[in-house]
Amino acid sequence: MSTRIRSVNPEALEDLAIGTNIRDGHRRGKRSSSPSSAGAVAATARPEVEAIEAAPLLNSVPGTLQRSSQFPTFAPLLEELEIAGWSSHRKQLSGNFHDWQLLEDRRVMLMAGFAHSAEGNCLGENVEAALVAQGAWSALRAHAMHVADAGTLLSMTLRSLWSGRLSNLPISVAIAMLDLEGGRANVAVAGDCLALRVRASGVEKIAIRQPALGTADDFTYLAHSVQIAVRERIVIGVDDPGSRPAKWSGRMATAFNRLDAETHRRQAAADVVALVREEHEQWARYGPAWLSVVAVRRR
Repeated sequence: MSTRIRSVNPEALEDLAIGTNIRDGHRRGKRSSSPSSAGAVAATARPEVEAIEAAPLLNSVPGTLQRSSQFPTFAPLLEELEIAGWSSHRKQLSGNFHDWQLLEDRRVMLMAGFAHSAEGNCLGENVEAALVAQGAWSALRAHAMHVADAGTLLSMTLRSLWSGRLSNLPISVAIAMLDLEGGRANVAVAGDCLALRVRASGVEKIAIRQPALGTADDFTYLAHSVQIAVRERIVIGVDDPGSRPAKWSGRMATAFNRLDAETHRRQAAADVVALVREEHEQWARYGPAWLSVVAVRRR
């Protein structure tokens, strides 16, 4: 087992930044720059977070773990919504992911997740976390087509993954499901996750705290439903709670409340992601922290 772990190629495990500007139909790929300052985020409608190609991840691990599929290269081309997301893994194996999925009934599902490895984060534990993340990602996408809301999706994923006791690692997941026709969204979280509705009049937490997947044998997750008006944004995210102070939802809400009305009006989904990245990295206790975040803006 130790020989297999040492065969991992660190150069293949690059940080991944995904943000998509689909208003003008752009799908060009480029490397992400570092997060901009708060002033730059406020002044720029679209920072350099636009369309970044997903680098192959974990393909050098024996057994060809295909985690690169968990990081989308572009968002669905929708007139109603603008979507962006980003995940970091500090050039190591990790259990964090984000994705989005266009459903048949004109809904969109957004997700961000993080499988918590044991304290110490040695490479072997991160391999296990990456495997658990792959299973959670697959189950979420498989069940999304057949559920009515984000809470039911989390409940079904819990039963699928942990009924067989595949792992004892908990996983935090944030889910948002949006109706393209009526502009409604429902959001549910498992674990310590970020879930905010951002608008010029104020920032609202839109999900109740519920247990991380895998911490209970059975749990019925609940979703919170909100109406999303034009130019309003939803942001969901997960991270390693050990890497930053508690109550990060409140700290993020404060960061968005500092923006002026004009910035709120112009702020794109990619700008939301950039602001979350910058604020989160300022709190990180041990350098760049694990983070996955997805933002959506209604046009």
